[in-house]
Parts: sequence; C-alpha cells; structure tokens
Amino acid sequence: MCESSVYSTSGEKIMEDVISIKIDGENIKLLDILNQPLHIKGRIVEIDLDKHGIYVERQD
Repeated sequence: MCESSVYSTSGEKIMEDVISIKIDGENIKLLDILNQPLHIKGRIVEIDLDKHGIYVERQD
C-alpha cells in the first residue's frame, strides 16, 4: 500500500494512513484506510513522495 501522512507546516500530524485527498478551492478532504474522512481548510504546499508526507498550510 502507499499511504501517506498529512502534516501542518508547523509540523503537527493532521492524519496518518491517508489514501485519498480531494481539493476544492481551500477545502481539503482527507480519507484514511478505514474510510474515515477529515475536512480541513488550507492549501497543500509540499508533497514528499519519498517520505510519504503531505504538508498543508492550514487556514482554520
């Protein structure tokens, strides 16, 4: 599997084992391997495919 963890730009872990990310403007919907959704506001600033990390600048 190819799950990733999502972090804020300040280093806080927002969610782990993320398998899906949907972006609608500043709204980001994360879905983990158990199909648990998490909705946050912000923008993705970095995706590190090697380390399976996604970094989000939160706006809420």
